[in-house]
Amino acid sequence: MRESASENAEQQVPVVRDEPEELAAAGQRTDFATNSAPNVPGDEIEILRRRVLELEQTLANTRERLEWKRQLAAQVQRSLMPNPFRDPRIWVDVRYESIDDVGGDYCQVRFSDRNRLYFTISDVTGHGVGPALLAACLSSEIRYSILYGREPREVVRSLNAVICDHFSATNLYLTFFVACIDLDERTITWSGAGHPGPLLVRRRGESVFTLDSQNPMIGIARDILAAKPDHTLPLETGDRLFFYTDGLPETCDARGKRLETAGLADIAVRAASRDLFEVADFVFAQVAEHQHGPSTDDRTLLVAELR
Repeated sequence: MRESASENAEQQVPVVRDEPEELAAAGQRTDFATNSAPNVPGDEIEILRRRVLELEQTLANTRERLEWKRQLAAQVQRSLMPNPFRDPRIWVDVRYESIDDVGGDYCQVRFSDRNRLYFTISDVTGHGVGPALLAACLSSEIRYSILYGREPREVVRSLNAVICDHFSATNLYLTFFVACIDLDERTITWSGAGHPGPLLVRRRGESVFTLDSQNPMIGIARDILAAKPDHTLPLETGDRLFFYTDGLPETCDARGKRLETAGLADIAVRAASRDLFEVADFVFAQVAEHQHGPSTDDRTLLVAELR
C-alpha cells in the first residue's frame, strides 16, 4: 500500500540547527574582508604579507628602470635627428612625430665636403625601443659612409651588409633612401631601398617628380642592388625636395582612404608659395585634416630648397 503525501511529509521533517550552531559554523569560514584564516598561523600570514610587499616593490623598481631606459632611448633618438639650417646654397627643415616616445624613423643631413650634402631617411619595421635602438646603431654606419663620400648605391650596399651580418637574428628590416646633392654641379644622385620615393617639386610648383627607390628593402637578402641601383637628375634654384616616411601618405580619412603619394604631392604643390620653414607645419596640418582617428605610424619629413 502506497504511503500518502501527508505521511511522507511527517516522516521527512528537516532538522533545524540552533542559532548558536549556525553562528559557530559561520565563524569557521575564512574572512577575506579582514584577510584572516583561522587555519593559518599568524606568523605565516605575516611572512606572506611581507613577501607580497617585496614583490610589489620589485615590480615598481622594474617599471622605474624600464621607464628610465625608454626615456634614455627617446633622448638618444632625438639627439640623432638633424636640426634645421640655412646655408647660402640650400635651406633644410625637419619635422618628426612618433606614436610612442621612441620609434623606428631616422634621418640624417650631413656634408661630406664643402659641396656634397647627403640626405638619408629610414624606417625600421615595428615600433618602440627595439626599432629605435637599431636605428641608432645604424646611424654610425651611415655617418661613416657619408664622411668617406661613398656613392649612394655604395651606402645602400654597406648598410645592407651590416644588417645581414650583425642583426639578422632580430628579424627587423628597414626601408632606406640616400640622396647626395652636389651643390656645385647642381645635381642630385639617389639610391633607395624599398623606401617611399621623395618628391622633387620644381620651383613655384610647376611640376612634381617622384624619386623612386630602385632596390628592395634593407635586410631581406645579401645582395639587393638592382641592375641600375642609382639615378641622377639636374636641379635648379627654387627646387624643393620632400623626404618622408610612410606614416604621412598612409594616413587614412573617415572612409579608410589613404592620402597616398599623390595626395602628399598635391599638398607640396600648394605649399610652393610658402617660406620653406613654414612648409613642414603646413604639410602636417593638412595631413591632420585628412586624418580620421589616432595616428598609427611614426611620421618624419625633411624638406629642402635650392637657393
